[in-house]
Amino acid sequence: MRNVMPQTMMPQFEILERSGIGPVRLGMTRSQVRDALAHFPDSGLDQDSHPTLDYAFGNSLQIEYDDAGHAQFIGAGFYKGCGCDYMFRDRHVGEYGANELFRVLAEIDGGSHDFNEYDYFFPNIMMTVWDADSQYDYLGGESRAVYGQIGVANQTYCDAAER
Repeated sequence: MRNVMPQTMMPQFEILERSGIGPVRLGMTRSQVRDALAHFPDSGLDQDSHPTLDYAFGNSLQIEYDDAGHAQFIGAGFYKGCGCDYMFRDRHVGEYGANELFRVLAEIDGGSHDFNEYDYFFPNIMMTVWDADSQYDYLGGESRAVYGQIGVANQTYCDAAER
């Protein structure tokens, strides 16, 4: 698990397939998420706006809960000023163009995958990508398409997504 505080004091959260993002893990309750994010006082955790969703770091981190109150989906969408950085395989998510990230995820997932710029679910690693657009290219000056969100999910979420 990568929760590094570099010299800038901005937390870096690693996106881990089938597991979670930073300190937030699939299966956690809302109180466990609150406790995990309490170590980051600038997280801006919002647990009051929606009964089954939490948001943190300027809404760049989204946590969706199942009917039993356990995290079933965690999504990250980086933008400058969100208050943290998101990493995948030791690279900032903003360094991946949409085509490259899709290829990397497809290779990890195995099987055959056709690029989808709007949304895609990788069933074996239980990860999602959403909305490839140049507006999300905050590190490259909006010069290429970057996915607006990368997510990890549990089996319950995956089963619902496949319906």
